[in-house]
Amino acid sequence: MGRFMNDMLKLRMPIKASHVDVDSEGRHCIFGFNLLDLDLPRVEARCVFKDEEGNVVNQVLNHPYDRLPTSFTKMAWKFHHEGKLWPHVELKASPAKILQGHNVYGTDWIEEGAMEMLGHFAQAQPTLYGMLEIGETEVMQIDVTYHARLRDDREVERALDFLRNISTQHIRKSSKAAIYKNTVYFGSERCKRFARKVYGKSCEFQAQLIEQTKLAKSNDKAAQAVVKVMSDPDLITFTQGLLRFETGVKAYVLKERNIPTNLFQLIRYQRQNPNFLRNLWTSANRELFEALKGQNVKLTDDDSIYNKILSELQLANSKDSISASVADTVFKFYRDLENVGCTTLQTQMGDEKFFRNFSNLLKCGFAKNYLVRLHVNPLENMDHLSAYNFVFREFKKVVKAGSASATQARNLHTFYKELRDYGYDTVRNEYSSAQFKKRIASLRSCGFSKGELQNLHSQTSNNIIPFIKYVEINFDQQVPENFIEPKSSFNLKIA
Repeated sequence: MGRFMNDMLKLRMPIKASHVDVDSEGRHCIFGFNLLDLDLPRVEARCVFKDEEGNVVNQVLNHPYDRLPTSFTKMAWKFHHEGKLWPHVELKASPAKILQGHNVYGTDWIEEGAMEMLGHFAQAQPTLYGMLEIGETEVMQIDVTYHARLRDDREVERALDFLRNISTQHIRKSSKAAIYKNTVYFGSERCKRFARKVYGKSCEFQAQLIEQTKLAKSNDKAAQAVVKVMSDPDLITFTQGLLRFETGVKAYVLKERNIPTNLFQLIRYQRQNPNFLRNLWTSANRELFEALKGQNVKLTDDDSIYNKILSELQLANSKDSISASVADTVFKFYRDLENVGCTTLQTQMGDEKFFRNFSNLLKCGFAKNYLVRLHVNPLENMDHLSAYNFVFREFKKVVKAGSASATQARNLHTFYKELRDYGYDTVRNEYSSAQFKKRIASLRSCGFSKGELQNLHSQTSNNIIPFIKYVEINFDQQVPENFIEPKSSFNLKIA
């Protein structure tokens, strides 16, 4: 066991029948108790008014989703006290996070996570806990996660881009927006059987660490404990290059397969069938991986290409350089004046842009009368070389030496990969002429010849690998060698 992870557990704990009655409209409700008498941390009223004596009266009370503390991260919970469903408490958390402070890897024992959740809930809400029929707790969803290990996070990003274009007969792409563009969803999270997504762990981990660090600085003790765990260099290293395949297994699936949804029966079932979650995960993703079997990706040494680009950019930036981009723009306006005249050009450009450019020419030393009559007899005008010299002296820009940033190198590396993946002519049509020429010039300054860049696509067309091998999932390498199964401090062994 412990070869994969139970990343989320959603439980439903019903209220004891002695506290429940059915109202005249056929809805269930708590009988004889007011939410305000249960010491709940938050209660909302959907109807507030004053009675005839001026006293404030609350009606239609509601308990919103709340969060309970644990040894590490908090648990989400909500008390559904009335409605069509039997009154119950919904409790959900990442067992890995509340047991060990992170969910990079973890245990697959449902028992350990569930006991930790119930134990913390009992401590935080003893009155409400005493009204629950704990033995009838139902498992509504279990998130099961496996990962593939790629060389680095850039390869993870590339794999996600590839997966965004995959759909099958029963597994469709989702239009749901993903934070950091780091997640690919398949289907709807509200589907009744499986909720699937694929994401890069390193990006998610860093975002969580930043969030917890902010809380820790505000003296949040639980967050301080989490930061201490997540700051472990070995743990951070383990996240790098991880492509996670997470599948939410719903209660509907368990019932279809005659697997008990009662928590305690399910715990006993897992003891007898230790691989049942792995089998469900495999079944849920079989069609997706079947679709991927026929897909190939190009295999390249992206690390060396990126390092070469970064090194050459740093070398090029080590000396001062002259930028003439502004001077070129101003001189183009000069030539347009010469070709069509002030009146026509002002109509084409609009007043604001025209006068801004005209003012720039005046700064260069050209007389207003000269500029107004540029188009009248062009042969009598100043030669272009001399005119450009006036403009260049005023608007040249000296770019001081400095180091190239990793962002510059990544952007140029992305352009290189576009040339490689789609071809020179296709990429040229996706950029403006100026943008394309500038990027090609930058790559050439890094040592790539124009001929090499023009033939990059054809050179790598045969250097491919099956995608299913590229993101191979090794079921026996889901946790580090020194992994120790976390245990719940609340666990009283179930017979």
